[in-house]
Amino acid sequence: MKLVTYYTDAENRIAAMHEESKIIDLNEAYKAYLEYKGEYFPDEVADARVPSDSLAYYYGGDETHREAKKGYEFALNRPSEFYTLQANDVKIGPPVLNPNKVICVGHNYREHILEMGRDLPTHPVLFAKFNNAILGPEDNIPYYSNLTEKLDYEAEFTFVVGKQAKNVPKEEALEYVAGYTIVNDVTSRDMQKRTLQWLQGKSVDGSAPMGPWLVTSDELQDTTNLDVVLHVNGEERQRSNTKNLVFDVAKLVEFLSEIMTLEPGDVICTGTPGGVGVAMDPPQFLKDGDKVTISVDQVGTLENNVKEVHKENVKEYANKINSLLDEFVETVRQADDGIIDVKPSEEEWSILEVVNHVNEANQYWLTELKRVTEVPGTEWGRGLTDSERLRAVEEATMNNFEETLKSIQSFRANIRREIVALDDEHLDEESPHRNPKFGTKPVSFLLDHFMVEHIEKHIAQVKRNMEKLQK
Repeated sequence: MKLVTYYTDAENRIAAMHEESKIIDLNEAYKAYLEYKGEYFPDEVADARVPSDSLAYYYGGDETHREAKKGYEFALNRPSEFYTLQANDVKIGPPVLNPNKVICVGHNYREHILEMGRDLPTHPVLFAKFNNAILGPEDNIPYYSNLTEKLDYEAEFTFVVGKQAKNVPKEEALEYVAGYTIVNDVTSRDMQKRTLQWLQGKSVDGSAPMGPWLVTSDELQDTTNLDVVLHVNGEERQRSNTKNLVFDVAKLVEFLSEIMTLEPGDVICTGTPGGVGVAMDPPQFLKDGDKVTISVDQVGTLENNVKEVHKENVKEYANKINSLLDEFVETVRQADDGIIDVKPSEEEWSILEVVNHVNEANQYWLTELKRVTEVPGTEWGRGLTDSERLRAVEEATMNNFEETLKSIQSFRANIRREIVALDDEHLDEESPHRNPKFGTKPVSFLLDHFMVEHIEKHIAQVKRNMEKLQK
């Protein structure tokens, strides 16, 4: 299977890709499988055997994977909107969230070692990244121009540990691997070289995009001859093969498990080939707008755009949200009347449902914005389950279409007035989300995630509906 996580309004859940256009929620599919078999307490059994959380899933080891495959195969034969989702309708995250360790290996491809002017190592060179660095395949690589002027890429074939490993011999090492993915070890070269230790140049927020999924080890059993290729804006920069690794996957499991206990979900990046930007003549570093694409044979392709990060002020947020709401209404107005209430498929929303959902969500998040800025530290967020969210959409769909569009247009003035009334300092004030997986976030996260990204997602959804239904 190809494992991913995906985001709902309330939580992050593990799923498996199907035909690169759909995802199957493994926990929900397994519940349906147990119900079909007539098992008692299917919800409780499924939550124990096939957890919805990615890290808990990896801790379940081989048994969880075997049971999840039963649910996955059941879902393929009996499609249902309860566990099959359109990949375009959700945000796909990294295949592992919150791992205990992210261990990176330096100087592990022979040609990269030579281009950096070093000798082949006798032992693996190790450094670490942390959870703050991990991004998904649909995220932008942040370019903090106030921190670095030399942002570089590093394509890395990566494996994830599948069960606790301590003092594992090389001959048994692959039994401890859950699967394989790709990581871009984004590096701030000027920060990396300020001291002998590399950590500060390697651990910047968002410096480890991961994905596009994890190919489970039962489907990829030989990793000794895989091409690893990286392009920047279509130009090939890195190309090598895992046969050029000084220390392969099995050797790394053996070595690492001698010096530390590896836990399920631990991420091990095996190193980068030659062709990094800093070694080019002249050096070529990443800049705002660049597209970085990494492909690994039999694993997939990870693609992320580079986006310069600058602190937005409240006026910029107000302008952005107003512009997106205008675009949303204009896009909806272009739809033929006859398709407004038609679903492209059972799993997808109609344009009418999207419009009413956007209107209801905007009103809700404006209320939340006012609450958390009036009383900093106030708990916020819905914390809805998927079924509760769908029920809210169905109830909202009873509203009149034209009246709802007018409501969205009038909402523009309300949101602009409320945001502009804030001080820029409000954007950094933090409050805890009701869902502990989101943790404590600043007001800017509420605006980015639940307003800006939310409206952008539904503009794209309306456009997809029109493409499918107006042919």
